[in-house]
Amino acid sequence: MPKIHIKGRILQIVYENTIGNIHKGIWDYEIVRQILEEYKLDGAYAMGNVRVTLTDLFSGALIETVDEKLDEGEHFGKGKILFKFVLTRFGEQRMLDTGII
Repeated sequence: MPKIHIKGRILQIVYENTIGNIHKGIWDYEIVRQILEEYKLDGAYAMGNVRVTLTDLFSGALIETVDEKLDEGEHFGKGKILFKFVLTRFGEQRMLDTGII
């Protein structure tokens, strides 16, 4: 079975960590780690591509941030801002409309 496109999989990951989760949300670096592993990708370009996709989903109001912190150099580079994302109601509805969930 072919894999779902990366943008759709990112939405699924955020959904899985939003709906019914006491500690709602998932950090961007956790999403990146999971996508790179599932799609057998590596390197700065692949990491950047996932982060750009998160920005796109955020600007489209499909996901929103619930927390942020500075990277101490463990994920994307010292001083970079890390974001914790949750799915919006609009995002969930779009996922239902497109059959992703």
